[in-house]
Order: sequence, then structure tokens, then C-alpha cells
Amino acid sequence: MAGTGNRPPLGRSLSARLLLLTVGFLLLGEILIFVPSVARFRLVYLEDRIAAAHLSTIGLGYEGQRPTPALEDALLSHAGVLSVTIIRDQPVLMLGMEAPVERTVILGEQSWMELVAEAGETLAHGGQRVIRAVGPSPMELGTTVEVTLTEMPLYVAMTDYAWRILLLSLLLSLIVAALLFIALRQLIVRPLTTITDKLARFREQPEDQSRDGTPSTRSDEIGIVDRELDAMTRNLRQALAQKTRLAALGETVSKLNHDLRNILGTALLVSDRLERSADPAVRAVAPKLIQTLERAIRLCQDSLDFAKSRPSRPRLGTVALQPLVDDVLAAIEPGSATRVQNAVAPGITVRGDPDQLHRLFLNLAKNAIEAMPEGGSLTFESRHTGRRVTVEITDTGPGLPEAVQERLFQPFASSTSSPGTGLGLAISREIARAHGGELELLATGPDGTTFQLRLPAAAIPAAA
Repeated sequence: MAGTGNRPPLGRSLSARLLLLTVGFLLLGEILIFVPSVARFRLVYLEDRIAAAHLSTIGLGYEGQRPTPALEDALLSHAGVLSVTIIRDQPVLMLGMEAPVERTVILGEQSWMELVAEAGETLAHGGQRVIRAVGPSPMELGTTVEVTLTEMPLYVAMTDYAWRILLLSLLLSLIVAALLFIALRQLIVRPLTTITDKLARFREQPEDQSRDGTPSTRSDEIGIVDRELDAMTRNLRQALAQKTRLAALGETVSKLNHDLRNILGTALLVSDRLERSADPAVRAVAPKLIQTLERAIRLCQDSLDFAKSRPSRPRLGTVALQPLVDDVLAAIEPGSATRVQNAVAPGITVRGDPDQLHRLFLNLAKNAIEAMPEGGSLTFESRHTGRRVTVEITDTGPGLPEAVQERLFQPFASSTSSPGTGLGLAISREIARAHGGELELLATGPDGTTFQLRLPAAAIPAAA
């Protein structure tokens, strides 16, 4: 039977499985109680026969006096046995005639396992045996009573008792299972179904807030999950709305980019002519105008690149960090007043895409150089901790203002006073997270700024 919508088939639903498991476990518990109880019933039955047999001999003499045949038959029938032997100093046959027996049972000397096994034998033979039971008399201390009897009455009584216990156990199991089923369905299954419906509605229409229900007020784990789900969907809606606006902005910028670049290119050509003007005042203004136009063109191009070129899925491999940082430092031009140092330990490797990691480190290095226009020091250091490699990028610049720290990894939020677009850190964090790592600001102040990058390690570092 197929499920409907987000609901599984009835036979495979959590409710059906809970019901079957509950009934099964309860029946198992009842069986564990049923078997010893049947064995106990057989033991009590034999003890009652011994007590009744001894009682039937109380009125008889002990010197071989025998009752009349009619009285003897009545006493034996009342006791439910074939013969009775009283044992004090020596055995004395009191009633009945001994018959060939197939099994002798000595009461009081059996373990629970033996009692269970003998009860199974009685049921297996169907009451066709004659057995002897020997046990102490409950009415006279020091007296032992030996009786012979057929197992048929015992078999009938045991099967009747077993059926009654079995039916009662089954009834109790069904009742308890039904109650547990109702309780579990109300406490677990139904709330989970509600959460599943919320997820399905969110998947179908992520922007539709009207279809959300009220978060649960329960204090248990399901209530926590429901509230976390509600908070997650709200945050995702906000993120989707923001990304939708950014996508629209990117599409608009891409359409305007061509025309705007042509306009700015024309203005740049005109500015080049201004540099050759005979008027000294015009020639003095022309470089600033050209610089402004170039900055505008670069801003348009960077905005378009950010909208179009999200980091692709990394092609993971083993990357040695020290040579990678050497390549990054060789690609930048720090100037004579800036000292760069690669203090990454030899042999440390990470699992990542070398091209994307090069881009990440290059962005961080360029930002650090731009933050130190008067010169300073830029250092790359590393630590290997378990399955993670931590790289710290430290500069000796003036630090980041508090207002900049709050928007540091947001697009177009420049971390320095340079004319950059502020996209480097946003792209760098995306690359780090795509590798299963994280990039964050560790410390900043008048003495400098430190960024911390955490990446999955590819191998244990070699000994220095």
C-alpha cells in the first residue's frame, strides 16, 4: 500500500512499527512469566495430592489395618491418587495397590530449570504416564508421603491453566499495547508528523510564511526540535530573500556593465587628452580624474565577478601549506618597507583545492599589505591540532575599526581604508567553508590584526 503525500504506507509507518514492537515485547515478557508459572502450577498440584493423600490416611491404623474396599476407593478418589504410602521409620503401604511407574518425582530437590523441564515433559506426554511423587507431609513433621497417580488429571488441569494464562496474557498485552500505542502516537508520532508537514510545506514554497504553524511549547526534545525548525525556516527565508535581491542586483549590474564600461572608457580617453592640455591646472587635475575613473571601472567589474563567480566545488587533494604560502608571497609586491615571513611548519598538509586555497591566501595577504601603507610585518604561522590545521595570518597594521568588524565578511564591506571593493574576505570565507573549514577574525587592535583559518588536515605533519 503506497503512502499518501508525506505520509508513509500504513504498514511501514512509525505507528504500526511501534504497535508491533510493543505487542511483541509484551508477549515476550508474558512468555517469560508464563513458563515458570505453569511449572509452579504443576508443583503445587503434586503438593496438594500429597497433602490430600496423607489426610485420607489420618483415620486409619498403622498396624496393617486396612479399610473396606468401598472406603479405600472413596479415599483414593478423593485424594486423586492410585496409592498412598506413608514413610516414617520404614515405608508402610496404607491405601491402594502400587502400579508400574514411568517417572519418580522427588519434591523439594528440584531447581527451577528442572521444574520447567518436567512441566514440558508432562505436556508432551499428554497425560498418558503413571508417575510417583514423593514429598514431605505438610501436616506431620518428619513424615514423608509417597503417592502414585496418573498424569491425565494433571495434564488436563495444566492445559486449562495454560490456556487461561495465555489468553489473559494476550488480552493484557493488547490492552497495554493499545495504551502505549495511543500514548506514543500522541507524544511522538503526531508531533513528528507535524514537523514533517512543516518541512514539506517549506520545501514546496520557501517564501510563504502564512503556512507556518505555531511553534511547540513543549519542553522535551521534540519541542526543542520544533522551535529550532521554526527558527531555521525564518532565518532561511531571510537569507533567501536577501540572496534573491542580490541576484536581481547582479542581473541588473550585468546588463548595465557593458554600457557603463563603454561610457567610463570614453571618459577615460577624454581624460588622457586632458593630461596633454596646455593648461597646467587641467594637467594637475587629470591624474586624479583618471584614477577615479579606473576605480569606477574596477568596482563594476568586481561586482559583476562576485555575482557570477561563486567558488566552484573544490577538487580535493593533498596540499602542502608551506610551498603554497611561498607562492602567494611571491605573487604580491609588498614594497621595501614591508617584511613578509612564511613561518608555516614544513610537512603540514591539508585536504583542499590548491587553486582555491591560493586565492584565499592571496586575498588575505593583499588585505594585510593594504592595511599597512607605511610598511610593517606580515606573518603566516601554522598549528596542527588533531584532525585540523590552523593557520594564523598576522599583520602589524593599525587594526580594524569596530564598525568594520561587525560587517567584516559581508560583500562590499571593505576591511581597510584602501579603494578595494570589500569582496576578498567574503569570497575567502566561502572558500574556507566549502573545504569544511572556517575563517574568522581572531584579534585586532593598535598592534595589528590576526585572522585564523581552520582546515581539515590531510596527514600528520612530518617531524621537523
